[in-house]
Amino acid sequence: MPFKGILTIGILAHVDAGKTSLTECLLHTSGTTQNRGSVDKGSAITDGLAMEKSRGISIKTSTVDFVWNDIQINIVDTPGHIDFSAEVDRALSVLDLVILVVSAVEGVQAHTINLWESIRERKLPVLFFINKIDREGADLELVYSDLEKDLGAKLFALNYGDILLPGSPKVINFIKVQPYLSDFILEKSFENLAELDETFLEDYLEGEMDNLALVFEKAKKQIQQHKLVGVSFGSAKMEIGIENILHQITTLFPVKIPPDFKPSAKIFRIEYDAKYGRLVHVKLYGGQLKNRDTIWSNCLQKEIKINQIFQRKLGKIEQVGELSAGEIGLMTISDIVIAGDVLGKQNFEDNFNKISHSVLIVQVVAKEERDYQKLGEALEILNIEDPQLEFQWHKKDHEFYLKIMGFIQTEVLKDSLINRFGIDTEFSQPKVIYQETPKQSAEGYVRYWMPKPCWAIMTFLIEPAPLGSGVTFISKVRTSDISIKYQNEIKRAIPWSLRQGIKGWEVTDIKITLIKGSEHTIHSNPGDFLLATPMGVLRGLELADTELLEPMYTFQIKASQEFLGSVSSDLNQMSAQINSPTFDNDFFNLTGRVPVEKAMNYGIKFNATTSGKGRIKLTLDGYEKTTTSNEKIRDFKGVSPLDESQWILHNRGAFKADEQRR
Repeated sequence: MPFKGILTIGILAHVDAGKTSLTECLLHTSGTTQNRGSVDKGSAITDGLAMEKSRGISIKTSTVDFVWNDIQINIVDTPGHIDFSAEVDRALSVLDLVILVVSAVEGVQAHTINLWESIRERKLPVLFFINKIDREGADLELVYSDLEKDLGAKLFALNYGDILLPGSPKVINFIKVQPYLSDFILEKSFENLAELDETFLEDYLEGEMDNLALVFEKAKKQIQQHKLVGVSFGSAKMEIGIENILHQITTLFPVKIPPDFKPSAKIFRIEYDAKYGRLVHVKLYGGQLKNRDTIWSNCLQKEIKINQIFQRKLGKIEQVGELSAGEIGLMTISDIVIAGDVLGKQNFEDNFNKISHSVLIVQVVAKEERDYQKLGEALEILNIEDPQLEFQWHKKDHEFYLKIMGFIQTEVLKDSLINRFGIDTEFSQPKVIYQETPKQSAEGYVRYWMPKPCWAIMTFLIEPAPLGSGVTFISKVRTSDISIKYQNEIKRAIPWSLRQGIKGWEVTDIKITLIKGSEHTIHSNPGDFLLATPMGVLRGLELADTELLEPMYTFQIKASQEFLGSVSSDLNQMSAQINSPTFDNDFFNLTGRVPVEKAMNYGIKFNATTSGKGRIKLTLDGYEKTTTSNEKIRDFKGVSPLDESQWILHNRGAFKADEQRR
């Protein structure tokens, strides 16, 4: 039987809210699996890694599919811990709908807000699933109210959770909630609908609420227009409310028919399989792809060949040979593509904020010296899987560096290196990633004219720029002195000239002006200007001197008023900028800014202080000037452009004039 359509649904949540358990329930209730997988027992289908099974947390995005109401549903189960938010960012780019899972006990947590902000920015349809209504301490009204207040959402209950009998919760289908109409959750739902529908407002004020099926249809219209957000109650552990969700996602949200354009796909994950090697996870948006087809890679800027096409069926990889529009599949490709690449000529909007940013850097060292080369190759593979690691291999110094989100990520990386590659490693203590900016204006002069043939003479004016302004480059040199083709090479060299400043960190908030220069009609070539630009820029930075910028968090804290004194004291000790607190019943809310270096371990202490009942949300919020000290300065990695003779020897012949620098 042909499907009516395909829906790709992401299951998102703060860690431990129960999203993987929900995925297992959806598979079981739909008849796809005979037995429901368990996170606690390590039998969850979507937790395939050994570390996921042992820790009971999702680390990598996983996909499964099933059929319900003749609609094929692709489920994308994402990690809940913020350290793995890069996985979630990539998954969001291929979704048609999000189910955002919230615990009925813990309620709105910090990462819930992060996820909500990303969902709304992308304008994705969303359905809340308030899970764990069977748990002691579940407070459905409080969670419902907090979702509205903390997320600024207008909610509508699609069913009703009855938890009056301890240990025997149940959910009531919306059209049968007549006995519960006076309860807070339903009253608030009706009020939200009444604000949007004048006809319903009249009925509601007159108490005419007999036709709940008609009310549901009115709410459905507002949900589809994203003016209301549907909320469903249930318990994944007890498989309560699961059929409700299946019905809601296949009736509330219309299935889009994929356009019939040329094949176009988004790569949202890359994994390495022991049998098949590098597997590229894609969602196909239009057309068809078959084994041995070719398709354009936007990252590589060339046609690439697809060797084989697979799909994952209940955790097992099966060769299918082709993909149709809307389907998710796995492909083997000989070329090295990266997660996030777009295949085909179709344009996708992807200029979205990341859920979280890497603000820490670690050094990775092989315990056995003989594993040095092997470790470098393994880290290159991990970087292809997660480009946000921004792997740096400084071969001259025999050093490896990764950018990370947090401490749990280092544990996972260490586990991957020993279990996948057989390499025992040590990770340094994470260090905050600083930036540099010029202290004052200065000129950087470079004359690269020996040994012939070469000629590139330039003077750069280096100036400080406002905080957060980034890098600006302009040229005031006449094309009669330096032709356009060479000035383009200078411009192209600026970003990688600033990757390391004189204190070892990337340089930003800088204005660079090319004020003088000359080329030679015989001896000049594009490679000369590529080579010389970093020498001139770094010389100017050395004369201007630089000061350090440190990353800052904005914080949002919510906790019981009894903890206000201790939390405020902690923040003061961290040199935080604190705004005046606000109060909501027995809770206080605090906002402000704090240096990342002071706050990166504070979450653990905060949870201990509040017994895990408070909420702290930290968001990267730009950089501010900070004091310079020896422990904050890094040695230059590799050959420095300031060591001009070594720089020239190192680079001459290392790249050709037409080589693309990245």
